[in-house]
Amino acid sequence: MSSSSDKRTIALLSWYNLTSSFAGNLVAPFLSIFFYQLAGNKFFQTSIASQSSVIVSVVMGLFWARLSDVKGHRKRYIQLGILTGILSSIALSFVDNIETAILVQVLGAFTGSASGAAFSALMAEKLRDQRGARLGIYNAAGVIGGFTGSIVSGLLYNTLGFRWLLRLNALLSIIPLSLISLIDEEQNNSNKASLKGFLSLPRIPRRFWKLYLARIILTLPGAFSGGIFAIYFVKFLAGPPEAWSVLIAVTTLFGLASIPYGRLADRLSTRKMFTMAGLGWTLLYLGYYLSPNYLWFSVFFVIPVWPAFWLAYSKALMDLSDESERATFYAFEGTLSTIFGSLVGIFAGYLADQFAPRTLFLLSALAAVAGTVAANLLLEK
Repeated sequence: MSSSSDKRTIALLSWYNLTSSFAGNLVAPFLSIFFYQLAGNKFFQTSIASQSSVIVSVVMGLFWARLSDVKGHRKRYIQLGILTGILSSIALSFVDNIETAILVQVLGAFTGSASGAAFSALMAEKLRDQRGARLGIYNAAGVIGGFTGSIVSGLLYNTLGFRWLLRLNALLSIIPLSLISLIDEEQNNSNKASLKGFLSLPRIPRRFWKLYLARIILTLPGAFSGGIFAIYFVKFLAGPPEAWSVLIAVTTLFGLASIPYGRLADRLSTRKMFTMAGLGWTLLYLGYYLSPNYLWFSVFFVIPVWPAFWLAYSKALMDLSDESERATFYAFEGTLSTIFGSLVGIFAGYLADQFAPRTLFLLSALAAVAGTVAANLLLEK
């Protein structure tokens, strides 16, 4: 790409992330509470609703990714996924029971899963140089959009209600749909693969497996506790919904740390970045466990640890994708991560019903310690 084309692409991707993050964060702060209420205040059923689309996403995600690699197109699959998300948000805004919510989630996964791996592949193809720094800029745009969306979400939650936030999300998602259409795409003139080739796994670099093992251990804390944050804050710590949306907004804004973290990811090893994240998560989850009220909980919640891990991991995956069929490689990684996260999330919902949900924070802190040790043992210095 020329310098001007390069800048235009970075700008379009950044605006895409900003607008999609704004629309997404209109509903993200309160989605788990919406499911929790539909499920009759049961964590296990809430986790089922949140993870209900997993099987379909796993199967169809690989299908769409392979199709993207074979056909050489990325944008059309991203557009299909966004359109499905728009329709799913509208449908979800009319459900009145947890069973229908699960059905909407499952049906939406058939074509909604088309976008994930294709977008990751498009990003990797467009960001070939200075990936850490450029990912930092891209993520910073998402931070700004997410911050603004969370603030607006809190203001509108008690006035319009969550169902209208879902409809507003659908309307605003037209903007990122339009932006992705403006990105120039280099056509890959791949020939159609045979059925055997179409169904085969991508080439997986050997270095991937140690990286991925460190990743799944290190992200156990989020898999355990991620689904209960909003519910715990509002229902168990008696935090006002407006305070939760502000907390999400501030936490998102602190995600601007992705800019310096991105530069660090270009200079430091993945091992060092993972170690930094693991130690940070250990302190955070201990803080959640010990917090006596929602104010103390908020103090720990805003500390930006996730960008340190995610930027390092994203950069490492981009580098590995250079050695494989991009979209299928990302879908394969996404499949493993989705299955892992869903199984842990459902199990965590069961534990939260059997014991105090606060117990999950202690388990998460222990998992963060294990992840830090694993990263140091598995990854190269």
